[in-house]
Amino acid sequence: MHLAEALKTALGKLSKCLNQPQYNLILQTAPSRAGHRRAGYWDTIDQDFRWHMEILPRLTRTAGFEWGTGFYINPTSPEDAAQFLREAEL
Repeated sequence: MHLAEALKTALGKLSKCLNQPQYNLILQTAPSRAGHRRAGYWDTIDQDFRWHMEILPRLTRTAGFEWGTGFYINPTSPEDAAQFLREAEL
């Protein structure tokens, strides 16, 4: 239930603060170990990796730099975005 509550709060704040943006929701799981059968290959995966979710609001359009390089510019620092969402009320 904690995950559902956290996700509901995060998506609610994003929706309210950013005027209902489209977003991608990604569940990152551990990399596949299939096909890597050599001895000792990533023996510590269980200690190194944790499942996590990423919420990627689509706030800007892809422009020349992004098309040309494959890198995306984030115009807002993560610290500023986190503070903005922390202070938002539902």
